[in-house]
Amino acid sequence: MVAVPEPLVVTADAELAGELSRIAAAAGCAPRRFSPGEDAKPWATAPVVLLDTSAAERCAAVGLPRRKGLVLVERSPDPSFWREAFHRGAEQAFDLSSEEPRLLEMLAGLTEGGALRSGEVLAVLGGCGGAGASVLSALTGVLAARSGRRCLLLDCDPLGGGLDFALGQERTAGIRWADLSVGTSRPTAASLREAAPTRWFGSGALSVLCPTGRNGQGELSTPAVEAVVEAGSRAGDLVVCDLPRPPDEPARALLDRADLVVLVVPAEVRACTAARRLLRTLEGRDTPVRAVVRGPAPGGLRVADVRDVLGVEVLAAVRADPRLARLVDRFGLHGGGTRGPSVRAARKVLDALCGTSRVV
Repeated sequence: MVAVPEPLVVTADAELAGELSRIAAAAGCAPRRFSPGEDAKPWATAPVVLLDTSAAERCAAVGLPRRKGLVLVERSPDPSFWREAFHRGAEQAFDLSSEEPRLLEMLAGLTEGGALRSGEVLAVLGGCGGAGASVLSALTGVLAARSGRRCLLLDCDPLGGGLDFALGQERTAGIRWADLSVGTSRPTAASLREAAPTRWFGSGALSVLCPTGRNGQGELSTPAVEAVVEAGSRAGDLVVCDLPRPPDEPARALLDRADLVVLVVPAEVRACTAARRLLRTLEGRDTPVRAVVRGPAPGGLRVADVRDVLGVEVLAAVRADPRLARLVDRFGLHGGGTRGPSVRAARKVLDALCGTSRVV
């Protein structure tokens, strides 16, 4: 006999609880009411938890841990609802007044052996200026798209050189951060792929969102960045974020959402010192941090030395790759092959990301 999924319904609103139970039952599930403060086992084992904002606050107050499968639901919510869903670690969020069919479809997927789709979020930081974080971000996105994944590559550094230039897409038509307005409606991954510069690799796709265009500079807002990451994650996309150093407010919000943070550090004493200072600003987060060490090492610094100074695991050591600079300037990273030390490092980052599991 096939087990019937038992989603938890957590809300003090009796009318909302009735609606959620009805929708879950219509999807073939066996909904179960849950109150914060009860035995926490159902909280940990239920395939999905349906709750409103007030219930999410109560669950946090009584110490229930974040978990996968959180679904925030409200009737006719205000725009802050989507941001609240992001901060609560919700994998999906529904406006019940207009999205009941979508919620029903999601729950019906559970009865067919499906699960909530939650894409990984990768944050990449340079341990110092010019470390090569942007190139690693772009290569990771390209490799993911070539493997059949759909990837959102987010350039979150307003003063950077531009990931669109690194990819040879600076003249490609499409929206930039300044064109993205987040109000009562949310972007979807599909709408972002349609509007942003996107390159397809068979079933895989790489969409790039940058702060700058040829006509000027665009500022990033925290709500816009959060909405884009939530859209990509909700659709099961990989979201790769190239963050500024030091992290500003939008970048700090992304660090809270990331499954993995990768720090790119040149094999130099001053670079390691700067990276160690940056790591102190990341303390207090549960997100795993790994390093990629980039050569050359003019002073003879070894990978083990860098690891000991930083106190984090090193995923890859990348020797100097002059071919890469020529490739970026002439064709963009889209035109590169699948070999080389930088490509191997990006592949190791993807492997490490697949091995992480965000506790939400």
